[in-house]
Amino acid sequence: MKDLAGLILSEIKAAERAGLTITDLVERLDISPKKITSAITALMSEGMIMQKQEVENERYIAKDALAEESESIGLTDMNGCPCFHCLKITKCGVRQPDSPIFCRGLEEWVGTDIQ
Repeated sequence: MKDLAGLILSEIKAAERAGLTITDLVERLDISPKKITSAITALMSEGMIMQKQEVENERYIAKDALAEESESIGLTDMNGCPCFHCLKITKCGVRQPDSPIFCRGLEEWVGTDIQ
């Protein structure tokens, strides 16, 4: 199992911040999804990788691939974020009626069209 986990970890690290889905790993390594899922669970429990939730699927990313990005972002970069004073924040979530995906205030603050 350790060899499989190491192989999966090296594939995920090679993908960098884009990450890989379980389907990607099955195609690249030609190993059953059950074995890959088991190895991913072990890697996550050891803190080697993390799950990146997306609307359609979930990707797995090596933690060191995100370290560079998180170091360059400071709290001052969040100045003016509408989430900090939103009255709906306690009920806001990706699969909730109030969602950051369809939030007009957040969209305007980011300055891009989310949809």
